[in-house]
Amino acid sequence: MVNLKKYNIKYAAPILNWDEALPLGNGRLGCLLYGDGPLRLALDRVDLWDTRPHPTTLEKGFTYKKLVKLSKSGKVEDWAERARLFEDVYGGLPYPSKITAGRLELDFGFKTERVSSFVDIQTAMANVDFDGVKVQAFTSATRYVGVAKVGGRYALNVHIPDYIRSESLGYPQTEIVRDGGFTYYVQQTKTDFKYGVVVLEKQTETGTELYFTIVTNNDAADFIGLAKAQLESASALGFDMLLNEHKAWWKNYWNKSKISVGDELLEKVYYRSYYLFASCSRKGFYPMPLQGVWTADNDKLPPWKGDYHHDTNTQLSYQSYLKANRLPEGRVFVDYLWSLRSQFKKVAREFYGVKGLLIPGVSTIDGKPMGGWAQYSLSPTMSIWSAQSFDEYYLYTGDLSFLKNKAYPFFKDIAEAFIGLLEERNDKLYLPLSTSPEIHDDMPSAYLEPNSNFDLALMRYLFATMCRYCQILQKDGGRYEAILNKLDEIATLPTVDFTNGTPRNCISLDKKQGLNESHRHFSHLMCMYPLHLINYDTAEHKKLYEDALYDIERLGMGAWVGFSYAMCAQIYAMAEKGNGAYEKLRQFADGFVAENGFHLNGDFQNKGYSTFHYRPFTLESSFGFCDAFQEMLLQEHQGYLHLFPAIPQAWASRELSFSNLRSYGGVLVTAKKKGGRITGFSVKSNAPTEIRIRNDFGAENLTFSNGEKIHCKQGEIFTLRIKNTAKLVTK
Repeated sequence: MVNLKKYNIKYAAPILNWDEALPLGNGRLGCLLYGDGPLRLALDRVDLWDTRPHPTTLEKGFTYKKLVKLSKSGKVEDWAERARLFEDVYGGLPYPSKITAGRLELDFGFKTERVSSFVDIQTAMANVDFDGVKVQAFTSATRYVGVAKVGGRYALNVHIPDYIRSESLGYPQTEIVRDGGFTYYVQQTKTDFKYGVVVLEKQTETGTELYFTIVTNNDAADFIGLAKAQLESASALGFDMLLNEHKAWWKNYWNKSKISVGDELLEKVYYRSYYLFASCSRKGFYPMPLQGVWTADNDKLPPWKGDYHHDTNTQLSYQSYLKANRLPEGRVFVDYLWSLRSQFKKVAREFYGVKGLLIPGVSTIDGKPMGGWAQYSLSPTMSIWSAQSFDEYYLYTGDLSFLKNKAYPFFKDIAEAFIGLLEERNDKLYLPLSTSPEIHDDMPSAYLEPNSNFDLALMRYLFATMCRYCQILQKDGGRYEAILNKLDEIATLPTVDFTNGTPRNCISLDKKQGLNESHRHFSHLMCMYPLHLINYDTAEHKKLYEDALYDIERLGMGAWVGFSYAMCAQIYAMAEKGNGAYEKLRQFADGFVAENGFHLNGDFQNKGYSTFHYRPFTLESSFGFCDAFQEMLLQEHQGYLHLFPAIPQAWASRELSFSNLRSYGGVLVTAKKKGGRITGFSVKSNAPTEIRIRNDFGAENLTFSNGEKIHCKQGEIFTLRIKNTAKLVTK
């Protein structure tokens, strides 16, 4: 049994930085508690956006055709025009951008160093002792409100971010309104969009209860009236009743799956990350952008405008939830992409000049391109990586209706777009421009020999998936098979191991160029993970993994950031190298994660893990960490269950266990390993099914609770037929 209280977020001193604050959230509202006087409650809502388009994105020249022409020109003046059209748009104006709502300040009349605080992650409750003044707070898991109980006298102030009222965004001045027990403000933007922060104070025998929310005119015409009604309804129920509802939701959430490996550092990051996941990703809302529901509280625009980066960030953020069996919280990303189909078709038509559907690599909340480094912000293959979320959802649920009505149509539209983009030369198909994010940054050299292994792997995955879907749905997939046959195989280049002279064959960036510098992004290895085009199965493939990891190791970690460690751990786990996977996760957990679970990108504590020492907060790497951790315990991508495939030597004598990790077809798996032997195993399914399992049980004769008796050699694969459940009985 996992004791989640061990992993509570705790501070014994005042929290002075917003990115180390106590985080609360319910997928829609976010709150950060910090400060040494006043106590600050920084508020956010996931859909607060200034969506005004940058004027340059509306120019006739803002097209893929123009991008291709300017990128291939080689003329200085053309490269400058390329920057103006496609990249300066990201930094030239403050919009489009995620925006912040400001904060509530509880002024107790003094500053103090005597502050202790913690978040109970089991119940998602923040507790602060502010020099003897007790404050409890949570954002309701069942309602659109935040709640706080304050056990002392204070003055309530509302801080509106300075940049909101500066010339950069140009919003009109607003006023704080005090109306009976309500305090609120309404902010008009430069469009029809308005939003407001509303607080209700309720006096009790023991202090004051605060109920707060953020509303917009997308909620209702009279959105302030709506907020008042919501807060009055919440206050009528009261703090304790709301807390009971809230605790029940979180109890159900934590019961969905568990892991235990006896490693407090890794488990701490794992469980805190899934606390953050449920706090900023919920069914019915928007998926998490770069900072989720915790946009920077520093009177500035958030890092990278707090947008949707579909070049790594959203994909890593939603890479682990399926195996963790947290479907409602994670499916929001799939639902979001599906809801924007018409916009993505418009992007394909108006920017790329093709039929079908394509997703901007960097986008606004409503799916419009924001520009940026064009080598990834306007790379069409980012659409395929995003679309993998549909395929993974189908694989982990076995939902044929979802495949037929959502995954297949979404993939088909993307395939249609690529058929329009690809150019044929010598009976092979190539993209006009090809890159490997974020290789060579934003230099002309970022454009590689088409097709880069990154682009190639994604396109091979796209058309292979379409062939698989057509076979399942009994459709003609000949067209997609023909295109797949006209795509090159993954390129490799020979090299020599400098330590012993052994020849190696490393997966390269493209046909001509290998990775020759320490780099944060392993985009050239997409074929291994997460696409699983090359598995760790045959002798040839195993050698490719060995050589790829050698290539990473020889270049070193100097230019890595947080997500590099998660990505590298994933490759180690696929190669069944538990020591390597463990070490990369340990370094990530030790060097790149704040006490509150926030991933701060750089080696901000100067521990020697990277030359990047900055600390911009984003979320994706934490969930990439969770994904790699889970892959060490259970894999299924080769067509069978592989239990504990990548266990490090440090865990060899420990008791390891997991419960209800989800596998392909919606099968839930529970297993235990102790002293190097599997001592417990069970599976359950909602329908009769056949499960292929690798025999790592230490015996050739196995008996299961459903009556199945299996004879199978160690390391070979057997098939277990179940109606609903089966448990290993004897071996």
